[in-house]
Amino acid sequence: MLSPTIISGYQGLIFDMDGTLIDTMPGHEQAWVETGEYFGYPLNGELMYQLSGATTYIIAEAIMRDGGMPLHLLEQVVQKKRELGVQRVLQSAVLLPAFEIVRYFNGKIPMALGTGAHRSMTEILIEKFDLARYFSAIVTSDDVLNHKPAADTFLRCAELLGVAPHGCLVFEDGDFGITASHAGAMDVFDVRDNRLLKAER
Repeated sequence: MLSPTIISGYQGLIFDMDGTLIDTMPGHEQAWVETGEYFGYPLNGELMYQLSGATTYIIAEAIMRDGGMPLHLLEQVVQKKRELGVQRVLQSAVLLPAFEIVRYFNGKIPMALGTGAHRSMTEILIEKFDLARYFSAIVTSDDVLNHKPAADTFLRCAELLGVAPHGCLVFEDGDFGITASHAGAMDVFDVRDNRLLKAER
């Protein structure tokens, strides 16, 4: 993980949620498979990993196309997946190592949560792990018009923290999130391979 000395050089820290701060992905994958079974289509939950950071609707459309499922069922699929997702994620979710950074810098550097998840799912997980006390701002997919890989989520986080974008460090596990960070002129730490990726300025 990144050295505390390097992290201390930033004025704000922004964390993605799914796959970065909380390991929700196995639960989400299972929910996609079960959603497919409910509708009678072979939905491949593993495809969501390629779209990490995207909204449920974007992921659903890609998975439905792959499974040969008609897109007029999109809204029904999203609602069923969200219903099953809450159940499966609550059963299996655990905190990831990035939480140690959150705990270490609590009260030292202002922090925000910037996620592609919808508000209700985010609130369920925040309550489960008692995370609200760590974050000065929480931005979900319901709070912005343009989602990752657009920069809006992280720019809104920086705005709510009162920190210039270039003073923020983002923690991410998805290519969409890394693109979004750099689009907002923010450095990003890729938790998948422990690399600090500098933004062009």
